[in-house]
Amino acid sequence: MPEFRFVLVALVLCLLPCSVALAGQPEPNAEGQALAERIYHRPASAGRVGTMHFRLVNRRGRSRERVALMAHSEIEGTTRVAIFFTAPAAIQNTAFLSHEHKASDDDTWLYLPATERVRRLPMSERSDAFMGTDLSYGDIRDNFRFPLQYWHFRAGGSHHDNGREMRSLHGWAQSAEQARDMGYGRFEALVDETSLFPLEIEYFDIHDKPLKRVTVSEIGLVGDAWTALRFEVDNHQSGHRTEVHFENMRYVPELSERVFQPAALADGLPRIP
Repeated sequence: MPEFRFVLVALVLCLLPCSVALAGQPEPNAEGQALAERIYHRPASAGRVGTMHFRLVNRRGRSRERVALMAHSEIEGTTRVAIFFTAPAAIQNTAFLSHEHKASDDDTWLYLPATERVRRLPMSERSDAFMGTDLSYGDIRDNFRFPLQYWHFRAGGSHHDNGREMRSLHGWAQSAEQARDMGYGRFEALVDETSLFPLEIEYFDIHDKPLKRVTVSEIGLVGDAWTALRFEVDNHQSGHRTEVHFENMRYVPELSERVFQPAALADGLPRIP
């Protein structure tokens, strides 16, 4: 009997960190689910392209710059994002591609010039840092939306902020496994009810510790889709910050299919009008 108790206690201690994110959460409500669905299904353009500028700042204030071409398209239930790095020289020609399918599992690929091959990324790497930034691969794919299959939702009250009608939305992972996949146990967001765009998101890790804050300072219409033009991510645990802004963001409704083909990632920067 003592041996059994010891094994049982050890098992509980082993499982405890994975269940912390699910403990003590409030009940979801219909308003939260409805708001999350409206955010997830907000209009998306058939194609948009822009130059993506990253500024990575460490806790000592030292910064690094990165530049990439970003192409985004949503057609027939599949959202595709392609990012081609152009600077600095150390990461030039590195490319990232994501296909998010509403009716099937998602696909993600990464091309690293040093290996000269395109690698499919497993779901387990969703929470990994994207190219040294404070964004995860999942953040890049989700595009300021909250995947409905991962979260429970609860809406809070509304208030005005700088002329905007803002609504609070809370989310927490549906399971410990999903929390580990995302790297997030829960979030608190403020959503602009006109654009259905979250302008501030506070993420907590799987142990319910504050992890990072995403602040969107500028959004704009590209085609008929709202998109973030300037935002920053502050990592509370590392003291690191990533600032992102777009230049020459434009609507390109007839993007070449080759831009979003995994085999074409190794061909370098695509030509886009």
